[in-house]
Amino acid sequence: MRLISQGAQYAISAIIAISKQSGDGAVSASNLSKSLNCPTAYLSQVLAKLKEPGILKSQRGLNGGVYLAKPIETITMMDVIAAIDGTEFFDKCFMGIEGCGHIEPCPFHEFWSVERTKIERWLKNTTFAQVDEKMTKAWFDLRLQFSSGVPSLS
Repeated sequence: MRLISQGAQYAISAIIAISKQSGDGAVSASNLSKSLNCPTAYLSQVLAKLKEPGILKSQRGLNGGVYLAKPIETITMMDVIAAIDGTEFFDKCFMGIEGCGHIEPCPFHEFWSVERTKIERWLKNTTFAQVDEKMTKAWFDLRLQFSSGVPSLS
């Protein structure tokens, strides 16, 4: 079971990869998609969704691509997930039952309301800098399929 979409997973992985690149240059979606092992066209659509909320900026031309619009200390997990998946997850019934709410709660309503609030709070309070602090080089290399701690995105 997934709480976030494949697109949100790609977006999170892309933010991590871009933040680990050496230098301040832009990263092309093509190079990034190879490192993340995902389709370039799909990743380009995902990355475009991160520009409007000010998470990424893009640069055209020979050395074009995307780069972080602000420091990873200010980008939260919720910023990225909301940009890709929206926030419906935090407003809907766990079982998808229409009309479920405080007036007519489903059997899971009370439990899910509490747990959903905890998840939302954690996502809003967790920055990519904090994620980076907890991520080991081995985990990064294995999961994001890079051969070294710093991705070769050039």
